[in-house]
Amino acid sequence: MNFCDLTGKNILVTGASSGLGRATSVLVSKLNGRVCLIGRNEAALDETLSMMEGAGHIIISIDLCDYSRYDWLFGAVTAEFGMLHGLVHFAGVRKTLPVKVLKTESLKQMLEINLNAFLELVRYFTRKHVPDPEGAAIVAVSSVSALRGAPAMTGYACTKAALDGAVRSLACEMAPRKIRVNSIAPGHVETEMNVAVKNTLSVEAYNQIIQTHPLGTGQPTDVANLVAFLLSDEARWITGTTIFIDGGFMARS
Repeated sequence: MNFCDLTGKNILVTGASSGLGRATSVLVSKLNGRVCLIGRNEAALDETLSMMEGAGHIIISIDLCDYSRYDWLFGAVTAEFGMLHGLVHFAGVRKTLPVKVLKTESLKQMLEINLNAFLELVRYFTRKHVPDPEGAAIVAVSSVSALRGAPAMTGYACTKAALDGAVRSLACEMAPRKIRVNSIAPGHVETEMNVAVKNTLSVEAYNQIIQTHPLGTGQPTDVANLVAFLLSDEARWITGTTIFIDGGFMARS
């Protein structure tokens, strides 16, 4: 038995140029899945591709906020892959802004990629003849911020809370078509972006972040493992839920 084997599965991953999207793309390839890597930086997508195993993967450089190109995007992917079995939306924006300086434009930017682009991706992914009628899985990436308050995170938190709400309704809507929809909520993971933030903090300040996670901070592969499971047939009875992957962050009172 090959647990979480993704042989024969075609997976579309946004935000594949770095961090969690890169780690997930690499792992899916090791589990024998084929990946369409989506991002804006073609050179970074090429770098991700160079880390992957197997053949048949493709990269597509696109601005996901340009919805006029989604017809072309899904046409190109299905022409190359045939039917799709998974969609993972990692692409997103996080801005740390106190409410007194949180302008409508900044909130719109976060909503556009964190929520609206996800819904538009789902709309195209679930079109007739795109998902495999035998079953498919959608994974959205939320955050612990959706349920745990923090200063200056109001804008980001509300976009992720909205995402989780959408996931629950989508799961009910898509269940008759055997399409599962879930979200995951990571805590502090040492991605390239968070390492850059770490380098701007004092040792004491960063230790405070670590102490909020009983198991310490996470690695991108920790998150990739969960996503791969949710994409696999082993997760066939899981839909409409948000799974926290946070080293115990949410367990603290």
